[in-house]
Amino acid sequence: MRPRLTRREGMILLNVLLVLAVASVAVLIMVSTQDLEVQRSTRLRDAAQASAYARAGELSAVTTLRRDGLVASATDNLTEPWAQLGQQDIAVPGGRFSLAIEDEQARFNLNAMKSGDAGPIDLFQRIGGALQVAPASLIRIATVVRVAGPLTDDGLIIAAGVPRADLDRLAPYVTLLPVQAQVNLNTVSLPLLSLMTGDPEIAGKLLEARTRRGFLIPADLASEGAPNLAGTGFTSDHYRVVTAVTVGDVTQVLHSRIARIRGEEGTVDVVVTGRRRTAG
Repeated sequence: MRPRLTRREGMILLNVLLVLAVASVAVLIMVSTQDLEVQRSTRLRDAAQASAYARAGELSAVTTLRRDGLVASATDNLTEPWAQLGQQDIAVPGGRFSLAIEDEQARFNLNAMKSGDAGPIDLFQRIGGALQVAPASLIRIATVVRVAGPLTDDGLIIAAGVPRADLDRLAPYVTLLPVQAQVNLNTVSLPLLSLMTGDPEIAGKLLEARTRRGFLIPADLASEGAPNLAGTGFTSDHYRVVTAVTVGDVTQVLHSRIARIRGEEGTVDVVVTGRRRTAG
């Protein structure tokens, strides 16, 4: 039979067990803290790498658009290198990368209504009618642009009581750009071009001519029966770039608005006018 522990021996054993328990908890806390620090360091590293990839995507767009402005200033169309810059999701060291570039002048510029001319306002009403946007919302939008424009965002439009749902419905067809920015006939979509011409058949013929050559020229408008498309042109200087990057557990999406500035003697400058970063 095992001998019974004396009271003193029992207290010693209890103290030893207590010390061991405290030591075990301390070791566990230290290990957990180290794990958290490692995880934090890893996420910071991944975030920095994702940010670098995203900025590289933005820079590639800036570089391509500047080169395009120097060597092909007469047209901006969907066969050019800037339009081919878009990159589907691919693997990069440590993660994934994708890039999309959009010509913002492929849409109707709401700030064109600032002048009060009947043409832009009529076109906007036709766009809204085709999309079944409430007439009250269309009137509010046009009024805000006339009174407070040119606008750079939709904050005042929302404050005027236009529902977000109506703005979302209009979004594929409209944008907010400097007043002088015209719709680029070399990138505009068929639905919007049909509304601009008022004749889907003429719009279809223009798109066919654009597809054959890769771009339109003024003579095409006359030959297809649409010589007076006011507020339109054949070049663009405003673009939107969306770069999405995933590194490890970190996903970043960089939204960049880019403007191309054509100077005297053929000089071209390209600047980022807006930048917004979101989690994927």
